[in-house]
Amino acid sequence: MAMVYCRECGHKHSDRAKACPKCGYCAIPNGKSIAVYLVLVWLLGIWGGHKFYAGKTTQAVIMLLMGTIGWLLIVPGVAVCVWAFVDFIIALCNINTPEKIFDSK
Repeated sequence: MAMVYCRECGHKHSDRAKACPKCGYCAIPNGKSIAVYLVLVWLLGIWGGHKFYAGKTTQAVIMLLMGTIGWLLIVPGVAVCVWAFVDFIIALCNINTPEKIFDSK
């Protein structure tokens, strides 16, 4: 057993702890995989599939509506495609720190 420092508050705790006992910060995103997130962005990005997976339901519903309306109107479709592409780039940049992508609730 090793002792590690919390990324959020700096408190020293066991590396086996699922969350910091002092502040509750959890670096492990509940078993969610960044690889699955990237695949979902690539395949279902315009409908917000990756946002549902990450636990960001409000953003996911907005993307779902914009992606569905985007088939009829050009502007929402282009906007949601750009949004999904930006999410893909952000996920690639944060591949070693998945806690920045997934909802910690």
